[in-house]
Formats: sequence, C-alpha cells, structure tokens
Amino acid sequence: MRLIFIAVLSVFTLMAEAAIAAEPVRLGVTTILSGPNADRGQSERNGIELALKHINMNGGVLGRSVEAVYADNAADATKGVEAARQLIEKDHVSVLIGALATPVTRAIMPVANAARVPLVIDISAGQEFVDAAGMGGFDYIFKTSPSDWDVAIGMMQWLKAHNVGTVAILSDSDVFNQANVAAMAKAAKEVGIKTIATEVIPAGEVELSASLQRLEGARPDRIVTLLGRSNQSFFKAYEKSAASIPISGRIDFNAALNTFTPAFINSGRFDQAIGISVFAPAVATGGLAAFIQNYRQQYGIAPTQRSIFAYEAALLIVDAVRRAGNDNPADIQKAIKSTDMASLLGGDFTMDIHNHSHTHLQIVGLRDGKITLIDSVTNSTP
Repeated sequence: MRLIFIAVLSVFTLMAEAAIAAEPVRLGVTTILSGPNADRGQSERNGIELALKHINMNGGVLGRSVEAVYADNAADATKGVEAARQLIEKDHVSVLIGALATPVTRAIMPVANAARVPLVIDISAGQEFVDAAGMGGFDYIFKTSPSDWDVAIGMMQWLKAHNVGTVAILSDSDVFNQANVAAMAKAAKEVGIKTIATEVIPAGEVELSASLQRLEGARPDRIVTLLGRSNQSFFKAYEKSAASIPISGRIDFNAALNTFTPAFINSGRFDQAIGISVFAPAVATGGLAAFIQNYRQQYGIAPTQRSIFAYEAALLIVDAVRRAGNDNPADIQKAIKSTDMASLLGGDFTMDIHNHSHTHLQIVGLRDGKITLIDSVTNSTP
C-alpha cells in the first residue's frame, strides 16, 4: 500500500512539475489602448503579437510559450504607474515593455527599477531616457529604439560630411517636434554647423509662404524641416515658391509625393531634398521587407515605426530569456545587457553604457519620382 501511495505521489509530483514547466513566459506591456491615441498603442500591440506568433510557432522559448499581458495607460502618467504595478505585483511579469507616451514612460521608470524588473523602452524617443539608464542610475531600464538625439546627430553628421555649414529650422509647435528642434540645434552646434534662423508654425497656420520666404532670405545651406500636421501645407508652399535652398530633416516623402503635382516631381526641383528616417518601408529589403509583408497579411494595413520597434523589442526580450536560461527578471536584465542580436533596420542591439542600442538610420530622398535609399548612418557615441 505504501508503495502504491509513493507511486501515486510521484505521478502527481511529475504532473505538477510539467504544469509549472508549461506555464508561459509573461511579458508585461503598458501602452495606450484607449483615448484619442489608441491607434498608436494598437500598432505597438500588433508588432508584439506578430513577434510572439512567430516565436510560439517555432517552439517558444525554453520549451514554454510566450504571452504578453497588457495594461492600458491611456497616455496618463497616474494610470501608467498603476498599470506597471499591476503587471509587476499581480501579474508577476518577468519584464516590461512601454510605455509609448513620454510622460508615462518617465513615470514608470522608477517603478520598474525599484522592483528590479527590466523595462524595455521600445518607442518613447526622448534622450532623457537614455541619459537616465545604465550608468545614469536606472540599471534595469533599456532603450532599444533611436532617440531624438540619435536622429539629430545622425542627420547633422551627414550634412557636415557633405559640406553644409549653416542651417535654418522650420518646425511645428507641438512638443514632439520642439524636442527635435532642440536636438537638431544642439547636434548642429556639436558638429560645427551654425543655425542661423528658426521658424515655429503655430497650431492652425496653413499658409506657410511667408515663413518659407523668411528662411530663404537668411540664405542657409539647408532648411531643416521638423513637421507633422503642417506637412501638406509646407509642400504646397514649397512647390508654389521659387525656393532653391535644399530641404533636409525628418521629411515625410510619402506626404510629399501625395501633395506635389506630377509636373513638380518630374521637374527634379525636390531631388536635392535629403531626409533621415528611423523606418523607411519604401526602401526596405531582406528581413525588413518580409516583416512588412507579414504584417500586412496579418493585419491588412501597413506597419508603422512603432510596430517594428515593438516587434524587435519582443524578439530581443525572448532572446535574453533564452540566453538567461530562465525568466527570472534579474537574469533577464543581465542577458539584455549582453545582447548582440541583429536588427532588421541594420546594425545590432549591442547595449552601450546607458543600456541603449544604436540601430541604423536611413538617409532617403526622391530620385526619378521614387523614394530612394541614399545612405545609412548610425550614432555609436556611448
């Protein structure tokens, strides 16, 4: 009887161990899933889910499936802190991804760091997150996507190498573009380019001919544009003007092609324009092109840069779990620090002393009416 009891107990023990082994590895994600910017959070979620689908179809990691547990932060810092604590304390996730909205990312960093749960910032672009991470004191914080400084210094280093000595900057007035203005001006100064004029477009302003004329009058070597809502208005003004100074910056060439007349495009007047991009689908090849195709097949729409950043962040975390040999947060943190995973954007995810990786950025322009890859750059400054 005793032998039977021991045998039954052994069976239950083995079953319990198997159940534990089969429990999924959980990634916690806090993003914007409600409110006016919910579409942005959805594009991030799509990228993560596409990565996990690929991972789980290929056996998961360590013999376990991988799942994402989501907590909406609604782009609100208070809700973001609540979401992060829920994921850490109640859902017991091994790592966090987030938080898309800059104020929320700023708010949850100390929460994750104090709990010693790695936080991978896959989208928020602020250089402040890079400065704070790693040797900045937040050793459990990682930033995998380019910062606004990466973009700015990449652009200005390229312009300096092509004999640009002066620039003027035209920007929208929103917080994101103003952060990019500050980064571009600082980067220009660092490489020896002088910023001789700036124009900020007020919200609601649609007639930009006067602004463009003033910047042309300053006679810079390049006009750097940092626009969002004013893209169409700027391109209309540029076509109507006699502007001859080339454009650089974060240029939306798809918006340009959709705004310019065919005659203007064929004239070649915009062929001197050079933009820097963190994700340029029109010139994608190889694995990046395959990602775009898979994303379209899965969701019926084109991916955004948020999608590819989230996709690669999920892959990076699972790679760290595999190398750590478990899903213990402290071991994952150490494994992320030693990451050397290739990026579909070019380069790899090797972390610097601020727990920040430096993937490639694309220099693009129009050639024969098509968006064309001109060059590839990276900022490897630690």
